[in-house]
Amino acid sequence: MAWEQRVRRISWIVFLLMWVPLAGVVWSAITESEEPPILAIAAIFLSVILFAVFQVGSFGIGWLEKEKTRKKGIPAKASVLSVSDTGTMVNNQPLLRIGLEVQPPYDSRFTATVEYIVPYSFLPQVQPGNTLQVFYLEDTKDVAIADL
Repeated sequence: MAWEQRVRRISWIVFLLMWVPLAGVVWSAITESEEPPILAIAAIFLSVILFAVFQVGSFGIGWLEKEKTRKKGIPAKASVLSVSDTGTMVNNQPLLRIGLEVQPPYDSRFTATVEYIVPYSFLPQVQPGNTLQVFYLEDTKDVAIADL
């Protein structure tokens, strides 16, 4: 889950830095310079492409991290503490931030927050107070929901 968040942050940094060459293009238009700012325009296109690649790539990285946790993780039960909408929709399905209290079989309880694209048919299962089957990694406390 950590790499997914890092890649998403990098994409937003690229998005913010995109405004620097855009300001250069606007400035050259305002001052009516004779040469077009080809380097600034190329930087804008590169920034847009990198932003899109990092945003889409973050979902792939997140999926790989969740699969690793499912394969190598320890099964446990978790109670849903909270559910909040991130504002992101993927294929008309919401990306939700789910707060969990994980109850490992031979360890003390801990809380974790995961983000999942939840189909509308699964929304009744992901409500505060419900219990879900999860997998967790003992060393990093990464959690993956088993059924989603």
